[in-house]
Amino acid sequence: MTITAPETTQERFSARLKESTKHVHDNAEHSTFMEDLMGGSLNTEAYLRLINQYVHIYEALEAVSEHYRAEPSPITEPFTHPGLDRAEYIRADIRALGQEGDIDAPLPATAEYVERIRATINSPERYLAHHYLRYLGDLSGGQAVAALVTRHYGIPAEALSMYRFTELPKPKVFKDGYRELLSQPHRSKKREYPRELHAAHPGQWKPHPGSPERSTQHPPHQYVRRGTGERCTYP
Repeated sequence: MTITAPETTQERFSARLKESTKHVHDNAEHSTFMEDLMGGSLNTEAYLRLINQYVHIYEALEAVSEHYRAEPSPITEPFTHPGLDRAEYIRADIRALGQEGDIDAPLPATAEYVERIRATINSPERYLAHHYLRYLGDLSGGQAVAALVTRHYGIPAEALSMYRFTELPKPKVFKDGYRELLSQPHRSKKREYPRELHAAHPGQWKPHPGSPERSTQHPPHQYVRRGTGERCTYP
């Protein structure tokens, strides 16, 4: 499937959604952990612990995507492109960073988030909210994350495959087309979608991936800033 963007000058439903969730998005970007990670105050281990939690999130989302591929809904049908699936790539990135064996267990906030995603298997409008937030986030801000963790921690390209969408059109073309499809009346008039969008926004998910150094000297909800040794608490 190729998503194409028709020309329009009208304000789109997705633009209103973006504006309505701006404060939550800003809170997520300015959480202490994400500021430290993207500002270079942490280390590769911190990023590794974070993407271990992502495995649980994306595997849950992609299990629901597979359900909607098998049983298409008019709401979801244009969006379930298998080229968006990220779990396989995240696992590859984890191996590329030297972690062998099992993925970290889901932390309580992650487990709660995963259950919310799984519950959308019978609610295509709610599923689409999670789909929009995760994948368009990866195609947008995720690209900045990849650049910053490379700059600060020397994470190589082979460990950042989750941010490369080789089976899709150019990101801007794809994202514009995606947003146009969201704006179609049979989707934009669904009340469940904006409600779930606010509740499911990544700014509401508070990851607690533990100390980047995996030190037993600190509780699992704390991490240590690189260079200063300052102990900080995850948001």
